[in-house]
Amino acid sequence: MARVVVISDPHLSPTHGFFWDNWCRACDVVNRLAPDAVIVSGDLCINGPESDAEVAFAAKALRRLKPQVYAIPGNHDVGDEPPGQEPDQIIDGRRVKRWLSVFGADRFALPAGNWRVLGINAQLLGSGLPQEKEQDDWLDAELAASSSPILLALHKPLFLQSPDEAEITATSINLEPRTRLLRRLRQAPVKVVVSGHLHCQRDVVHEGVRYLWAPSTAFLVPPQEGAEANLGILAIDLGEAGVRVERIAVPGLVSYDLLELKGHGRYAYLRDMPPCPPPA
Repeated sequence: MARVVVISDPHLSPTHGFFWDNWCRACDVVNRLAPDAVIVSGDLCINGPESDAEVAFAAKALRRLKPQVYAIPGNHDVGDEPPGQEPDQIIDGRRVKRWLSVFGADRFALPAGNWRVLGINAQLLGSGLPQEKEQDDWLDAELAASSSPILLALHKPLFLQSPDEAEITATSINLEPRTRLLRRLRQAPVKVVVSGHLHCQRDVVHEGVRYLWAPSTAFLVPPQEGAEANLGILAIDLGEAGVRVERIAVPGLVSYDLLELKGHGRYAYLRDMPPCPPPA
């Protein structure tokens, strides 16, 4: 049995520290759990696409975690895949390079007991960047080489309610790159897919694959249909007999109201919040 803990969407910043205390509390709980590995599934930053300082700060913040940590980027780290939420924050080579210069990688593979855990950069899916093809080739090789059951981690969910949904959206992977990815996954022993991004929790099975949405440690938003609005972390136990998933409630987490923090429209985006430095 191997235990993997998933932390998602902490939204850290050296100048906008609303969620810093929540991050510290989550790290304390993870360290007490002492899992085999920790996956931080994206949106480590508030404005990483525009800020070297934020990406560097997020990397330093990971040092609070004692287990082995594997971080993958989200839209608040390297920008969104097209069409994205904001036209000036689309993923590009410069933003990917910034992430790689600090974290060293935007994907990973690791053994976890009799399982294989893979993590990919969801923001590359549908981007058309050269790095997308590189990641595709890497993923194909990993999937082909594994006879073990696989857990795949990425920032955005593959879909909201159905793999066939065609609406262009920034909430999940869009239809064309989703179809290509699902074709690969169906040919491999992928049993679990875990994602973040939506700041809510869900656990459903579709075509024999278990899809997990990890809650945020930062703030709540109105949940998607079929999901629960809560904060916390996910503990995933991977064993020969199957998978056990538990949301760990972190004592003292503040359930911030994003609209209230944004001044009910006064601040257009999360990155425009007034400064609120975290404690030293």
